[in-house]
Formats: sequence, C-alpha cells, structure tokens
Amino acid sequence: MTDDVSGSVAARFRQLFYSVNGVIALIGIVALGIVIFAGSTVGRIAGSLVAASAGVYLFAWWRTEMKEEENEPSEPERVDSPGQEGNMKKLLFDDYQSSAGKYVVREVNLGESAVVPSSKTTQPVPQAVKPESVREMEIPDFFDLDSDVPYSETEPKSEFHSLLNKVLLVLKDVLFAHSVAFFWANREKSQMVLESMATDSRQFMAAKRFAMGDDIVSQVAASGKPQLLGRVNPATEKELLPFYESPAYVKSVFVVPVFFMDRAKGILPVGTIVADSKAEDAFGQETLELLGRFTKLVSALIKSYTDKYDLLLDSELLSSIRRMQDRVRSEPGEQTILTALAEEARRLANWDFLTVAMYADERRGWSLQKVVNRMGEPYAAPDQLIEDEGSIVGCAIATNRVVTVADMSAEPRFRFHASENIGKQGSFVCIPISSMNRCYGAMTLESKSPGQFSGNEVETMYRLVENAAGSLEVLYMNNLAKEFVHVDQLTGSLTRKFFLRKVEEEVRRAADFAAELASVSIAVDGMGEHLARYGREGCDAILNEAVKILRANIRPYDAVGRLEDDRLGVLLVNTAASDAYLWAEKMRKAVSSHVMVVGKRSFSVTVSAGVCGLSEGMGTDDLVAGTSQVLGKALEHGGNLVRVY
Repeated sequence: MTDDVSGSVAARFRQLFYSVNGVIALIGIVALGIVIFAGSTVGRIAGSLVAASAGVYLFAWWRTEMKEEENEPSEPERVDSPGQEGNMKKLLFDDYQSSAGKYVVREVNLGESAVVPSSKTTQPVPQAVKPESVREMEIPDFFDLDSDVPYSETEPKSEFHSLLNKVLLVLKDVLFAHSVAFFWANREKSQMVLESMATDSRQFMAAKRFAMGDDIVSQVAASGKPQLLGRVNPATEKELLPFYESPAYVKSVFVVPVFFMDRAKGILPVGTIVADSKAEDAFGQETLELLGRFTKLVSALIKSYTDKYDLLLDSELLSSIRRMQDRVRSEPGEQTILTALAEEARRLANWDFLTVAMYADERRGWSLQKVVNRMGEPYAAPDQLIEDEGSIVGCAIATNRVVTVADMSAEPRFRFHASENIGKQGSFVCIPISSMNRCYGAMTLESKSPGQFSGNEVETMYRLVENAAGSLEVLYMNNLAKEFVHVDQLTGSLTRKFFLRKVEEEVRRAADFAAELASVSIAVDGMGEHLARYGREGCDAILNEAVKILRANIRPYDAVGRLEDDRLGVLLVNTAASDAYLWAEKMRKAVSSHVMVVGKRSFSVTVSAGVCGLSEGMGTDDLVAGTSQVLGKALEHGGNLVRVY
C-alpha cells in the first residue's frame, strides 16, 4: 500500500515537471532564491510575492488532483470470514453498474446453484447517436420546374440555347473554371458568334460577336485542334481572349473545337468551347478527355437542333403553300398569286426589300410588277424595266437559275438597271419563277446585312416560288383554253374574245354600209354585297338569270357576251343609240321585277347600263370604251340607271 502511495506521488511530480504547472513551480523556486540571496529590499519583496503566488497556485492544483483520485472507484477487497472455515464463498460484483460510484459486492456460497441476479437484468442497448440534420431533397433539386422546353413546341434555337446553357453550367462546376463559353464559327462573315456562356466575370463582352483573327478561339476554330495555355501573359490577354472587355487576369485557358458533319462539306469545326481559370496550370490531360466528352454532347445537340430546324422550315413551307393555294383558289388571278407570294415570303425569311418581275406585253420586256420596301429607303420603283444584259435579275431569268450574292459590295453587276441608284451593300438573292414549260419572271430578296440568306432559306424560298409558278401555269393554261372557247360555260353567252371579235366585224360592216350600231354594257348593282350574302354560287345564279332575260329580248343577229366576271355586253345591230337606250331601260325594268331564287331564298336585284352608239371615225376599242365609261358613271350615281355616251 505504501509503495502504491509513493508511486502515485512520484507520478504527480513527473506530471508537474512536464506540464505548465512545472514551469510555474520553476518560477516559484527562482523567486524564492531571489528572496534569499537578493541584496535589495525591493527585490526581496518582489521575489516573495512571486514565490507566494506560485505556491498558492501549486497547492490548489495539488488539492484538485487528490480529490479526483479519491473519487475514482477502487478494486473490491476480498473479505475472509475466519468464523466459517471450510465454507468457501465467492465475491461477485455487478460490472453493469455505472462507474460513478462503488461497485455492489455480494457473497455467494459455492454450493449454491442459484443464479445471483444482476442489478440489471439485460445488457443495455447503446443509445443511437442522433444523426446530423440532412436537408430533404425536393423536385427542383433534380428537375428544372421553370423550364417549359420539354413540354412545349419551342422554337428549335431557343431549345438548343437552353440546353447548351445547362451543359456549360455543369462544365464550369466540374472544371472549377472562371468562365466557360460556346462560340459559333461563322466563316461567311469571318466572325466568332457567342451562343451561350457561364461566367463569374463582369468583364465578359456584352456584344455577341467579334472578328476572327489571331486570338486563341479563332485559331482553334480554323485549325480544328485544341489549344492549352497553362500561363497567360497579362500583356497578351487582350489579344488572346477578345471576349473580355477589360483585363480579367486569367491565368490559364483551354479551347477545344466542336465538330459537325455537313452533308456537302463533310466533318468541319463549327464552333469552340473555351474554359479559363484564374489559377495557373488549372487544366491538364484529364481536362482534354473530359472536354472531349462534352464536345460530343454539344455536337449531338447541334444535330438535334438542325434536324428540328429543317423540320420546322418544312412545316412552315407547307403551311405557306396551303395558305397561298387557298387564297388563289378563292380569288384566282395573277395579282392574287404575286401578293400571296410576297406575304408568305415575309414569314419564311428575313429580308428588307422584295421585288417580283414579270413580262409586260405592252412594254415588250421584263418589268417590276411588285415592290415591297420595308426599310423606307430609296430602292427600285414599280414598272421599272430590267436590262437583259448586265443585270443580276436578267441573268437569272435568261439562265433560269438561282443567283445568290453574299456581299453586294463585291458584285460588279447591277440588280435591275444600270441607272439604278441603290447602295451596294448587303446580300441579294434572285429566284426565277419558272415551271416546266416557261419562265414567268423572278422574285428577288435583299437584306442590308451581308450573308443574310442561308442555303436552307434559299431552298425554302425556291420551293415556295416553284409552287407560285405552278399556280401561274394553271392560270395561264385556263386563259389559253378560254381563248379557243366561243361560249361561256356558265351563261351560254360569247366569251370576251369572241364577243370583241363580233363587235369588230359589225363595226366594219356598219362602216361599209353606213349602218347604225350600238353597244350596251350591263352590270348587276351591289355585286360585292351579293357575294358576301349568297356566295359565289349565288352570284353565278344571278348572272345566269340576267343573261337569260337579255337573250330572250334580242334578235338572232344581235350578240350577248361576258366581258368580265360580273359584267355583260350586248351588241345591237342596225340600232341607233336612242333605240338602244330604250331597249336598255326595258331590260333594267325586266331584271328588277324578276324574282331570283337561290336555294331557299328569293329576292330581286337591279342592274345599271351604259349605252354608246357608233359614230363616224370610231373604232372597236372606242365603242367598247364608251360603253364602259358611261356604265361607270351610272354605278357612281347609285346604280339602277341607264346612261348614254
């Protein structure tokens, strides 16, 4: 027992020596030496205070240590019972008790078979450590709820931009990059065009493009080989990284090309992915392998984007063709076709000026029939003649080929005429309006921006113009067929061509025999209102009934013809203008009193008439023009009138 106490005391002193307390004890000893050997009173007083303080501190420490030792549990002592010899006993203690107090010791006879129960019947289950609180993951952590790209018919470019932006954000986080961006390589305009970027920099350029040059992005786009700079010289940062408006103090840069397979040109680099960092040597060989996987992903996105864009163009083209055909079907005519062509071209391409050139019989040459100027700047005027030689449009019509000029400033030829006063800038495309049988003219599109029209857009416009040419072909074939038909299919009267031929014959006859001749033009009043109320079939029925009344009141050698869709002509042989007036007035009353029946509706209409008698020196055109002139005056005064020239 004494040895244990002495060992404990020695251990305390060793702990004292190797601890902070040992240092304090050493200070106290030194201070005590000063008290003993110091010659001055002040030194003795100071040494006494330090020695006393050290002694008080060490005494307090010693008391604390002794109390802790007393509180520690001691081993159970073996108790011998001399009064019960030969009756061996066993001492047990409960080792499941808390170590805070002394163990409970019990005596057990060895002969007893009973099991001494423990103070705790079962071993306690360790209390589970309460885990740290973890934030519960929600849907927005895995899915972009704000994005409607997967669920809407988004325009392909917007969808591509959204997906590419997400890819660049992931790439920036993986590389711990300062900026990551994707640039298109526009070789036609010699520009690098920014599509999307993820950056922490405020110096990133606000413009969307910069000219291709000696910078690292342009070099990779031109060569198709990746480049890595582990240390960027601050003096050359502006030339190497033109996409920063001011120095961003970038230290390392990695640029890789993005390839795409073009059907005509093969595999070409169409863009670049650039990643930079503010740390030197931030990228290595493993970065190249990682970027290679991301460039393959971007190439797949580009393919999906181009496929969808082509499908979208085809869909819009089909819609434009359907609208144009519906319009031409409801209102056939050359001007209707040209107007519909211009309107649909507005939907399919971006242009500033549009013209349509057709052949003008009266001028014996090609001229501009339609001009659309969306910029309000000086441009070609309608009815301007086109020179066959030296002009872009004349060349396109003569060769029946599409002509595309990416930059007009480098084009020596003029557009329409040598005397045109139009600036030589932008891009120009001329598409012939031709069918299998003939060329009807050409449509031109012009933009003030060079290289505006891509190959897909030109192809789309060509398909639209081709459909318009088919409509013109049908229209001209119908007109050609009508020229050989004597009788109008609807009314049974003469067609315009043969009615005018009849007028010409009778004018010559009247001139040879000094006979009287009169011409009457008749039109149904308010034909536009009847069309809106009864439709085209109703208007045809009205016109047919009017012709029946006229034919019932003429002689066999007189003639009735259909001059226009809603206008009739009557030629009265050997009839003076005064007699023709009386006849026209009689017809006006007859038509107005006639009951028209269209379907289940019954109604009446009125007509107006213009009368012109043949006078000396008057030809066929003068006679017809006179009747049309006085008919127009009758309609201007409200209709239901007969006027004489």
